[in-house]
Order: sequence, then structure tokens, then C-alpha cells
Amino acid sequence: MITLLPLLVSLSVWQQPEPEQLWTRRSETGSIVSLDIVSRKYSAEGKPDVWLIGVVHIGEQSFYDDVASLLEEMDIVLYESVRPTGSRPPSGLTTQERVNSTEKALAFVADTAKRCAEETSTMPLQLEDVVREAALLDRRLAGFVADASTDAWGRPFVIQIDESTKTITLMSLGSDGKVGGKGAASDLTERRVVRFRKDSSKTDKANEKNVQQELADALGLEFQLDSLSYESQNWFCSDLTMGEVEAKLIEQGADASLLEAITGESFSAQIATGMMKLIPMLDSLTGGGIKETAKLLMIEILSMAGSDQMLEGIQPELAQVIIVDRNTELLRDLAATIGIAEDLSTIGVLYGAGHMPDLSKRLHAEFGYAPVEDRWFESMAVDPRASLLSEKDLKRMKVMLQYQLYKARQKLEKENESAE
Repeated sequence: MITLLPLLVSLSVWQQPEPEQLWTRRSETGSIVSLDIVSRKYSAEGKPDVWLIGVVHIGEQSFYDDVASLLEEMDIVLYESVRPTGSRPPSGLTTQERVNSTEKALAFVADTAKRCAEETSTMPLQLEDVVREAALLDRRLAGFVADASTDAWGRPFVIQIDESTKTITLMSLGSDGKVGGKGAASDLTERRVVRFRKDSSKTDKANEKNVQQELADALGLEFQLDSLSYESQNWFCSDLTMGEVEAKLIEQGADASLLEAITGESFSAQIATGMMKLIPMLDSLTGGGIKETAKLLMIEILSMAGSDQMLEGIQPELAQVIIVDRNTELLRDLAATIGIAEDLSTIGVLYGAGHMPDLSKRLHAEFGYAPVEDRWFESMAVDPRASLLSEKDLKRMKVMLQYQLYKARQKLEKENESAE
């Protein structure tokens, strides 16, 4: 069961919530067992209402429909998504910081432009073409490219296309905004060669799916990123970049290779993806029950109080970065949004349910918010009788998980005692 946790890390809870502040629950209606996730409204005097909208990254389409309906009520949505390195708007207090951030953004936009051209078999004519075509690859990418396409001196990147050599060149003209120059005024350039592929050799889109997408397909569920409107104009990514997450893991003394397990790049993640592809075949060979069993296990694990401590016991540094540090970035953006937005009445925070206990406490401590309304949505459901687990098997599994949680808590307590 421990090996499932990287796939579900965004649902792991940082601290065990108080009973009245649960974010996930296991419900039973007749013979159906479901995993429910709450969206909670917070109010504070003189401030816009904030909705903490908890999600699971794979679930029933009806769940995402419910979430989408709530999100339509929001004036602004701040959403979770570890950004590609270089996708932030370039900035900096010093000359070198401005140069460095612009160089990262140039590389990101150039890489995206090359990928768009190769996928569409069309060279872009201007930056707007890259923004538009990026949305076809990933609904979040258009916003990322738009953010990153202005250098740290406030000038849009220059794009040059050479059809004869199939070359895309992205440039920043430096601090002076003129061609040439020295030092901070020097031109910054990223060049990419586009290699068009014949239709027969194009990448199979199924092979580009990440671990969570593969799991959703295998279980007959939907993937969050495919089901919500990330391209909406009032949606803004509020998260760390991949490079920042990696740097913070190293700073905490954690193994940075854990990031590969989360993003699906590690060998073990690739094996897991391959196993997920076998679920439909195994389901047909066994006469059904594999999918139901997997969903039942997910419901039991994700609704179990204290399941977060298993992750902390295995790698507390990972939990610090994945939950607390990313929440800190979100709260900075929330403070800025409250401070500059006029006529704002509702802010939606769309994050994995596991981020919410920490966010809830800090909303109260740092902003004076208090919860005033709950809306529970059913994320997935299953009839346990259709699974391959008997009632006795299910009880044994729960005991095993509870024992693992107990051992994880013991390990964490010993480490804390040693640190003192």
C-alpha cells in the first residue's frame, strides 16, 4: 500500500484535522460506498469570501461537474499546478536576477514553441500563435506562455521564424530594448530547430499520459486536468515551479529523485503505468472486479484518518515541500489578490484536498478567516460486492493500514525526540 502514496500525495493530509474540519469522508448509501470531498467557504470582515475547493486528481465526471458549477461562482480562481521551470513572468530586484529569470523564460517559451510546431506541423508566425496552440497541448500551457513572454524589463519577446531552416528564435533585447549592447543590455537568445514528423511517426498521445492519467483510464474515471476549465481568463496558477520544488527538496535534505516518482518520470512510475494498462485486461480475464477493487482500496485509503502520517513517516521532508511550502506560495498570491483586486467578492482556491487542513489553519491565523459553509461532493463510488475483496479481506486490509500508520507515527515521534 505504501507504493500507492506518491500517486495520491496531493490528498495526503499534513496534520490530522479536527472532527468538524474533515476534508474527505467515506459515505455509504445502501450498498454503495463513496469518497466525498468538501468545498468550504470562509469569511472575514472587510475581505472577499474565500472558498477552499478540495479535489482529488481522478474521479467521476459528475464530481468535476459539481466542482465546475461552484467555480463558476468565483470572481477569481487560484489553482494548483507545479509550473514548468521558466513559466513565471520574468522579474528581479538586481540586474543579474532579471537576466537569469529572462533566460529561463526564453528557454521555456522556445521549448513550447518547438513542441507546438512539431505537434501541429505548422511554424508559428507570432507569439500569439504559440499561446493559442499551447492550449491544444495542455489547457494550462497557454497561460504559462503568456505569463513568460515578456522579459524582466517589461518588453515582449521577439520571435523570428526561418522557414528554410525550420528554426524558431526567441529574443529579449535586454535592458535597453535595442539590438546589440553589452552587459545587461546584451541580447538574450534561444533558438530551436523544428523537426516535423510524418503522420505515421507522430507520438502516440497515450504514451504521453502521466501516471494519474493512466490510472484514471484504467479505472474508468476522469482526470482532473482534462475535466476543468484551466484556460478560463479568471483562472491563475498559484504554485511553485518544478525547479523551485526540486531546490526546496534539496534544501530540506530530501532525495530530489522523489520528484520523478511524483511526475511519472522514474522507472518505478513507468512500471506502475504499465501495470495500470493491464487492469482492463485483467478485469476481462477475471470476469470483472479488478477496477472495483482498486477504487475501493483508494476510497478506504484516502478516507482513513491519519493516512497523512504514513507519508510523513516515510519522508517528512517531502511532505514539508509538497504541502507546506506550496501552500506558502499560494497564501502570498492570495494576500496580493486581496490587496490589489477591486470589487472582488469571491476567491476560489482549487487545490488537492490534502493541502486544505494546513491552508484552513493559516487562513484563520494570518487573515482572520472562519468557515461558514460546506458543500460535499461525491468524487467516486463503488459497490464493494462487485470487488474481489470479501468483507473479511476488507477488515484485514484496514487493520494492516492502521498498523502501518501506527508504525509511521512511531518513527516520526522518535525522529522528533532525537532532533530535540
